[in-house]
Amino acid sequence: MRRPRVTIVDDDVFLVNMLRDFFSLRGYEVLSFGDAPSLCPLYGIGSDACSAATPCSDVLITDFQLPGVNGVELLQHLLRKQCKIGVDNMSLISGYIDERNRAAAVSMGCTFFPKPFAVISLIEWLMSREKHLDLARPLTTRRREDRYESYREITLRTKPDGAQVKGIVINVSNSGLCMKVNAPLERFGTVDIDHDPFSSCNRASVRWVKPMGNGVYLAGLHCD
Repeated sequence: MRRPRVTIVDDDVFLVNMLRDFFSLRGYEVLSFGDAPSLCPLYGIGSDACSAATPCSDVLITDFQLPGVNGVELLQHLLRKQCKIGVDNMSLISGYIDERNRAAAVSMGCTFFPKPFAVISLIEWLMSREKHLDLARPLTTRRREDRYESYREITLRTKPDGAQVKGIVINVSNSGLCMKVNAPLERFGTVDIDHDPFSSCNRASVRWVKPMGNGVYLAGLHCD
């Protein structure tokens, strides 16, 4: 029997840490992301639908105000991509939301929590969802590790030509980095990472690359 998993999408580090503690005490595996592209590799990629047989998380909580997109647009996007989490297990939190977006969230069927929200209301919602969770059914393994928000610039050197690629790390895990880069890295290629005082990752392999537009790419690196 596995632990339940919650995914939190919010760039407010204080709130993410508070929710991380709350869910950890309830026995959850907690994943957190600061923006939409780092949450879902299908974000902004044509009309591709999620091909996973099982969801990547049991519960999803997103803030309304996110970099480059709002929470309602993110949820609508995930549902169009046939996200396996399911709208009943999605919730939106916000300190401010206009009536049009609030109505859109309600019409989708997701649960809305206004900030500041009472913890008991979150617990009641979770209890209603936990009754329907099948913890014997495995989740998609793509994001088993906890990921932590980051924002720092680093330079990569591609192998074997040594070309420099500038990038911004947006989240880290025990085994790798997710970052925005200014060049399309070669999938399965190897890169050296210039000295990064916040990480012991000096060399990494490129696991995936996704275009974000305007010459920017999102890349997942696995530390070798």
